[in-house]
Amino acid sequence: MGHLAAKSIYSDLRKRVDKNAVGAPDSKEMFEILSLVFSEDDARIAAKMPMKFASLNKISKLTGIEPNELKSRLSSMADRGLVFDFEIHGRMLYMLAPPVVGFFEFSMMRERKDIDQKRMSELLHHLLIEDPAFGLPFRQSEAAPFRVRVHETALDEGTFSEVLDYERAVKMVEDAGKWSVSLCHCRHVAHHMGRDCQKYKMESCISLGMGADYTIRHGLAREISRQEAMELMADSREKELVHTGDNVQHRPTFLCLCCGCCCEVINAFKKFADHDPPFSSNFEAIIDPALCNGCGKCKKACPAEVIDLVEQEHTVNGRVFKKLCRVEKEVCLGCGVCHATCKFNALSMKRRARQKITPESAIKRVLNHAIDEGKLAHLILDQGDGIGAAVANRMLGAMLTLPPARQVLANQQVRSRFVDMMVAKVKVP
Repeated sequence: MGHLAAKSIYSDLRKRVDKNAVGAPDSKEMFEILSLVFSEDDARIAAKMPMKFASLNKISKLTGIEPNELKSRLSSMADRGLVFDFEIHGRMLYMLAPPVVGFFEFSMMRERKDIDQKRMSELLHHLLIEDPAFGLPFRQSEAAPFRVRVHETALDEGTFSEVLDYERAVKMVEDAGKWSVSLCHCRHVAHHMGRDCQKYKMESCISLGMGADYTIRHGLAREISRQEAMELMADSREKELVHTGDNVQHRPTFLCLCCGCCCEVINAFKKFADHDPPFSSNFEAIIDPALCNGCGKCKKACPAEVIDLVEQEHTVNGRVFKKLCRVEKEVCLGCGVCHATCKFNALSMKRRARQKITPESAIKRVLNHAIDEGKLAHLILDQGDGIGAAVANRMLGAMLTLPPARQVLANQQVRSRFVDMMVAKVKVP
């Protein structure tokens, strides 16, 4: 009976987590992950927590746990990256952390004895790299949690003048106000999978602003200075790493320094996708055949493996070369890593014809991601919001099951009116 009760608890939790735009597939791997990082008591609380930030009193009513005891338990869960807690307008508010960016990463951002990190690594590797059912959905939305930032050193003077502040990793770090660094989740997973990264050091995941405050308070990362963060970012650029940051214009919370060998997002994309990555920067690599001698250094450096070396006889400055480098532009990340390897000025980074929209704020990103995944009803009108909300919840759920053409029209209206209305009313930290 105890086994069945535990299974029911984690089933409820899995369903709850799945209401998040990132999702949680009904698979044995997901159940095992949940059982590794959530105790049964944690799972009981988490399964009843709202999808949005909520007060201690509201969560107390939903869980039936007295506020003082609940506060201690939520704090413990936050120490393990299972719950977000932020002081907003003088009140501490709590929210269940999503899988990504959330308890998946926090499970591996430091060495821990309370969970089997080797087994956790195997499960995460399967879900994030080998299982397209989980990985691809949150990599297909332009409102997904992350966005590549182009190396600013890869831009010529004219192009650099067009770069917006939120497209600049340097600006993200400079203006954060608080900084921390932790173990890179992906490299830590790779270590437990028996393949230590040969590209970069383990301690390299930068949290910014509110993200840094949260990770420092809960011992998930160590605090560093602005200068240390800037030096780490510059060093990673020289080591040919991709700068992948929070997909927001204002108040970003993290900057990842990604390698093509370990990064789970890049590797899953290489394995499954054959289209323009929605998380790419607004730039793309362009190779001038009149200057390329086909040396292949850019191909070797490309973390996404989207540069080919093709047989094509051509002339450069009077010399005949038999090979030419060519970028598969439709799958270019726009990171700029390749640019530094070209010593013949044949490779440049130019703005894409179609620009991707970076959400203004975290709440806009979350709302639009929920629309893309058909989960807006779960996010906007959550459990515990009353009978009227429950009716509206069903109506929204029905809207999101309309035929594709009608759903597109509905989504456009929701994006242009409802999202802006909600953002205007909700105060975010």
